[in-house]
Amino acid sequence: MLYATRFLLGAVLLGVSVSSDVMSQEQPNIIVILADDLGYSDLGCYGGEIDTPNIDALAENGVKLTQVYNSARCCPSRASLMTGLYPSQAGIGDFTTNKPNPTRGPGYLGRLNESCATIAEVLKAAGYGCYYVGKWHMHPETGPIKRGFDEFYGYTRDHSHDQYDADYYIRLPQGRAKELDPPAEEYYATDVFNDYAIEFIQQGQKAENPWFLFLGHSSPHFPIQAPPERADKYGATYMRGWDVLREERYQRMQEIGLIDGKHWKMPPREIVPVDRDDIANGFSGEQNPAWDSLDEARQRDLARRMAVFAAMVEAVDHGVGQIVDHLKDTGDFENTLILFLSDNGACYEWGPFGFDGTSRRGETILRTGDDARNIGGRGTHQSYGSAWANLGNTPFRLYKHFTHEGGISTPFIAHWPQGIGKREGWARDPAHMMDVLPTLIEVAGATYPQSRNRTSVTPLEGVSLMPLLRGKKLAPRTIGFDHQAAHAIRQGDWKAVFAKRMPHDLKWELYNLAEDRCELNDLADKHPERVKQMTADWQQWARHVGVTWESWTGSDASEGSDAPLVANRTLKLHVEVQADKPSGVVIAHGGNQHGYALHFIDGRPAFDVRVAGVAIRIASDKQVSGKITLDATLSRTAITLSVNGGPRLSQKSPGLIPVEPVDGLSVGLDDRTAAGNYTAPNRFNGRVLVHEVKAVAVSN
Repeated sequence: MLYATRFLLGAVLLGVSVSSDVMSQEQPNIIVILADDLGYSDLGCYGGEIDTPNIDALAENGVKLTQVYNSARCCPSRASLMTGLYPSQAGIGDFTTNKPNPTRGPGYLGRLNESCATIAEVLKAAGYGCYYVGKWHMHPETGPIKRGFDEFYGYTRDHSHDQYDADYYIRLPQGRAKELDPPAEEYYATDVFNDYAIEFIQQGQKAENPWFLFLGHSSPHFPIQAPPERADKYGATYMRGWDVLREERYQRMQEIGLIDGKHWKMPPREIVPVDRDDIANGFSGEQNPAWDSLDEARQRDLARRMAVFAAMVEAVDHGVGQIVDHLKDTGDFENTLILFLSDNGACYEWGPFGFDGTSRRGETILRTGDDARNIGGRGTHQSYGSAWANLGNTPFRLYKHFTHEGGISTPFIAHWPQGIGKREGWARDPAHMMDVLPTLIEVAGATYPQSRNRTSVTPLEGVSLMPLLRGKKLAPRTIGFDHQAAHAIRQGDWKAVFAKRMPHDLKWELYNLAEDRCELNDLADKHPERVKQMTADWQQWARHVGVTWESWTGSDASEGSDAPLVANRTLKLHVEVQADKPSGVVIAHGGNQHGYALHFIDGRPAFDVRVAGVAIRIASDKQVSGKITLDATLSRTAITLSVNGGPRLSQKSPGLIPVEPVDGLSVGLDDRTAAGNYTAPNRFNGRVLVHEVKAVAVSN
């Protein structure tokens, strides 16, 4: 099918400039396949033991990239991929929400803003039919039809859902009948998504226009679910445990040339992020356990969870095979660009045993005997936990939510026989998923708009990857990252990164990724000036893209920084804030065992102190607004609170904090375990202008 004439006419009508070399060739069809929570090494072609022959074939006959980044979590990554911008520029700086915080600016609307253009909006102007299947997760109020897609099947609310719940998945535009409607007892969302991908490709082919399909799988995101017979094949594999399988992946990654043992050294088992003991399965701040330290019943439960996860990945691969077979049968395979990637690193939620049940609260259920085979069945809601996620991210550190390599590195495969052909070896330049849209603009001969709906569109941040896919180098650039107290900046081979939820003092770390891709040798103390410059560059980047970390911490301080020693010390706190109708945590130190917090409840200042798990509170009964000063103290005999220099409220003290809190100092939020008697995560809705904590040792 030749689309050049039709495209030229559309371009003239729209005032789009088209280069002569674009007009001399047929526009390709385009498929972007996004997996959800897939780890860096889960695919066979990246060293994994999961059967993914169809994806592996695309990699073998296309281009495989080693350093493509995402934005650490589902919806920010989708916003970046869909718009060619950083997440905050597109309106989803951290997560979707129905109640955006207006003080954080347009980057945190929790939905796509009016100043970005989606892939569909750009490609539609270039003559493409645009189709979307699967998980949207950019807020239903800015859903796929509103943002340029012609047809949609999947779900627009929430980050995940039961794979067997047929009634939950919808067809858009509103009123469109479902072409495919399998019986409820046979419904499995990943399979139906694959079938709808073929259905929409067929619709695009009948229209005789070039077409674009976005296949946004929810697999293998929790709840981990797959038909039991599919998971059975992996039972023996995963009973061998994560320690053995990590080593085997590491060896295979070397054998296929993806890594080398000198610059990619295997880290020890990763730390479980600091959190409530029930969330962390009792391993808060500790290393994931050795597989051989677990009893057989726990091993069988965990092996089944990972087997279900593997079956989900295999189902995604099966759909790739369906698509490829259909394209070959219809003559469109050679001129279809297929991109495959993941939205973030493997997901640690929660501890090494995962969670069980829709509430995901309380102690993990240990399933034994026949009940273990029901893991991943109808009505279940389970995860596979941090230790299997550590396997998925081999050989990197940390997980989804973090900006270390394990949280932001994605496999990336490009296949287009007519346009890029087969490339031997690996493409190793740093790139980002925001580069997908500029790449598609180039291959489609499209033009990025300057405005939409009379609103100026933010200029693209991404760059086209076509030079890299065709064997050339990309120009050096800075790539920034921010996700809920995790920061990073990549400049050439150097990366500065700030973590969260770790059991040690938090600070900016520095790595040379050319020498140490697995981030094992922190060079911050050896190169303090480089750290200073890169963190300053991160702040400049944050201001450029609308990250408002500074506006809600009030300084350059980050979570965990400047935390004083407080055990057996009297405390004096002073803060100055600016807020209309203030609410949320201004400053917090500690967590659900020991700590303290200054915060607001519906405009009323409060000071909470927690000792041995019990929190007490002193609070003003008057609402305040505007510029506010709070002074609080903790001594052996009393806790006090003064508002705007007024009289001190006082009540009996629970005693001094007896040990150093596990959770570090946070300014403008408490997103770990709650230091006060409130629910975390808890953010301040104003600006912290000044914060001081003075701790004075007292004699016994």
